[in-house]
Amino acid sequence: MRRVPPTPARLLTAALLVALGSAPTSAQGSVPPTLPPHVQAQAFTTVALSGVPASAGQFGMLDLRVTTDGRAVNPYDPAQADLTLEVTTPAGRTLSVPAFWMVDYAPDGTPTDEGGWHARFTPEETGTYTLRVRSGAAQGEPQRVQVTASDAPGFIRTSATHPRTFEDHGGRPFVPIGPNVAWSTGDVLADYERWFDRLAASGGTYARIWMASWAFGIEWRDTGLGDYAARQRQAWLLDEVLQLAQARGIRVQLCLINHGAFSETTNAEWRDNPFNAANGGPLATPGAFVTDERARTLFRARVRYLAARYAAYTSLFAWEWWNEVNFTPISEGDLRPWMTEMSAELRRFDPYGHPISSSFSGGGESRLWRDASVDFAQAHLYTTRDLPLELLSLARQFQESAPDKPALLAELGYAAAGDGDPVLERIHFHVGLWAPLFYGFAGPGAYWWWDSLIDPQNLWAEYAPLAAFLKGAPLASVRPVTAQSSGLDVTARVLRSGTQAMAWLVSDRYSASGVGRAQTEALLDGTYREGAPPTFPDRQTTLTIRGLRDGPYSARWFDPQTGAWLAAQPVTVSGGTLTLPTPTFTRDLALRVDPR
Repeated sequence: MRRVPPTPARLLTAALLVALGSAPTSAQGSVPPTLPPHVQAQAFTTVALSGVPASAGQFGMLDLRVTTDGRAVNPYDPAQADLTLEVTTPAGRTLSVPAFWMVDYAPDGTPTDEGGWHARFTPEETGTYTLRVRSGAAQGEPQRVQVTASDAPGFIRTSATHPRTFEDHGGRPFVPIGPNVAWSTGDVLADYERWFDRLAASGGTYARIWMASWAFGIEWRDTGLGDYAARQRQAWLLDEVLQLAQARGIRVQLCLINHGAFSETTNAEWRDNPFNAANGGPLATPGAFVTDERARTLFRARVRYLAARYAAYTSLFAWEWWNEVNFTPISEGDLRPWMTEMSAELRRFDPYGHPISSSFSGGGESRLWRDASVDFAQAHLYTTRDLPLELLSLARQFQESAPDKPALLAELGYAAAGDGDPVLERIHFHVGLWAPLFYGFAGPGAYWWWDSLIDPQNLWAEYAPLAAFLKGAPLASVRPVTAQSSGLDVTARVLRSGTQAMAWLVSDRYSASGVGRAQTEALLDGTYREGAPPTFPDRQTTLTIRGLRDGPYSARWFDPQTGAWLAAQPVTVSGGTLTLPTPTFTRDLALRVDPR
């Protein structure tokens, strides 16, 4: 499966680093990086905040400057310089937010300074906040900010009342609708602006991004360990991408470690990893990353920096520790204590409670999902089999492994190598959008092939019908239930509460196996034509939904292919059962049932 840029990967990675202004020189490349110097923490004698506004809006990020009377040898190492923003909220809570060192850049990507201290904070309450910066015994003067109410949705969290779903600050359901856009191999900001514009225009709300070495990673062989100076432009690019997302209402799931960085077998990058002893790091083998104390200390410093720099963005949906960690030599037994330790560290520096997860290739049966270190579960699914059967199996696994947590299908593809039949890939993409919600997942499938399928074929508009159908839907209160269809050639799935229901029906021919059967039949009867697009026969069935309260309802049919609402009709539930004949359809069909 492709998890790295197209070949030649090393050349492309080097070209990207040059373009980003952080490629090592030949001299740097010939000398392995060393572990950072761990000197006694520098306690500044003078610290102060600047740029504090008198007033601010709720959920508006404050990016404050911190001035000091000195500079650490390595300002990215908290053991050398530990600056903290102390926040007293209107409710009287005290929060500690680490300050961080960063280089500012102009819009064209050129640095505008040599670096400085920043502290970022996003107020969630209204009222008066008191802010003060501290370093050891030194502390700045307290400054006050009056925060006024806004209608911004704020941060996304798992729902306290409906734990298998997500919600915003106001308790409104959040459905992550969107694909992976893990990296760009072109003009980074132009690509993300185009992708986010098209996604947002179609009602999309979600994207998944990797901090891989060739993308937004801030610590690699060209930096050494614990010093992120050589990759400040990558860090700035991620700032810019999060701002692009924020302006368009898109929430980003940020994956911190891709499996290849600690793998010697799958998309292997271990030879270039600064944790590798061959590069001056502390580890003889990649599997020791989660058990070696020096490695854990160094990674905790990176966690602190990432939380300090990015946690204040409301466009940050969730943290993801690993992509497909099962492709590394790290065992689940070693991983789980590491996850407990690192999640506690992340929550210590992230006062906003962003959800935390990790991922496997597959993942439905992992014992990790029951641990408190993760807030939601994930699956990755690459299959040429029909999705309804695959999703039924995955959903049953998550009912056992994560009964009280949301589950996402965070990667989905028809072919793991990205070389599937384009017609079948398109069907897989569409079914992967609609089916997962109706099997109990907290969102649609996040397709993987953004740069070879979704963007080149301009499939962004496919998200619009699903977003329109879900608008105002009671997603927090409905659950998957058994539905009955009178036709064996139609699969029906229903989400239902006591007073509302949603249904999705799909023809057996609208699938890889269905297209294959049609081609076989055409070969047998002599009507097969090479290259002819598949045709889908008419389907019509009767749908029965049980468990609704008796009374009057409105039933509205919806076309998932076009996004058009079809026939609406008044109906009455009697004896807890609603039986409806469907309109004729060829691919799939959806239904909303709401009280009148």
